[in-house]
Amino acid sequence: MKGLPWWIAGLVVLIALLPGIWKLVVGIVGFGVVVNRFLTRFIGLMDTGSRVKAMVDELKENEIIIEDSE
Repeated sequence: MKGLPWWIAGLVVLIALLPGIWKLVVGIVGFGVVVNRFLTRFIGLMDTGSRVKAMVDELKENEIIIEDSE
């Protein structure tokens, strides 16, 4: 019996490897989402902190008194 043509053998191997490739892709995308969320929150906290500091410095510089409206 003659061997399978190379393209049929390649297709069979590709189909056999698809579940593993799928898990790898999903894992990489999931890891990227987690890292993205962490970095977004971390950078947001740093950005918010620097903005609050700038506002406080501006208030101190201009000696603006904020009163409660109660």
